[in-house]
Amino acid sequence: MNLSNLFPENLYHSYVIEGNPEEVAYSIRLLLEERGEVNKNSPDVMLSLFDSLNIEDSHNIKEWHMNLPIDGKKKVCIIGAKFINREAEQALLKIIEEPLTSSHFFIVVPDSSLLLDTILSRVHLIKNIKNDNTIDDKFASDFIKLLPSARIEKIADIIKEFKDDENSGGLRHKATTLLNSLERIIYEKWKKDLNNENYKFILNELKNCRDYLSTPGASVKMILEHIALVI
Repeated sequence: MNLSNLFPENLYHSYVIEGNPEEVAYSIRLLLEERGEVNKNSPDVMLSLFDSLNIEDSHNIKEWHMNLPIDGKKKVCIIGAKFINREAEQALLKIIEEPLTSSHFFIVVPDSSLLLDTILSRVHLIKNIKNDNTIDDKFASDFIKLLPSARIEKIADIIKEFKDDENSGGLRHKATTLLNSLERIIYEKWKKDLNNENYKFILNELKNCRDYLSTPGASVKMILEHIALVI
């Protein structure tokens, strides 16, 4: 993966990069080593991968960030996360708002649109590096056409992909992309029938469910099953 043209010689403090969290995170570290920005195996470089980044993880990152560089050069934090909950985002926002002059942050996520607007307004955004959306609009369109009972079965299949682990960041990401695809389809239908109260109701439910997915401890299964019954 060639990222050399995406990052200027004088780095910004904070980046959000859309792409495969693990693949892109390691590629960023390799690029910085090749450019001489950081030393190989330097303690001033944190590369952390998360299935689901939580508030405790953010606090650990903040604690690391507050320490001065050991080799007197830069501190670089590279985070690859399939999912970041709202509490963790708020903690990351405080780090981005109050950066050390010698630090640089790279946050790699599959879909930047799921992050807080306040984070996106304070970072340099690089979009669509081998972005790997797990659910496309065709899947969502077919999902809508199914009977409610068949939709519930589809939800069960999605949950099983992640071994019934509702704390899986991959599951939460997949659930969010499904909600986003459903929203796009329903929104297009609503634009052609603005007085349709059912479409308005579904759009509101999709928004609420997406918000619930960012809440620690929320049941992905219950959220998706609810949507399966109301669309």
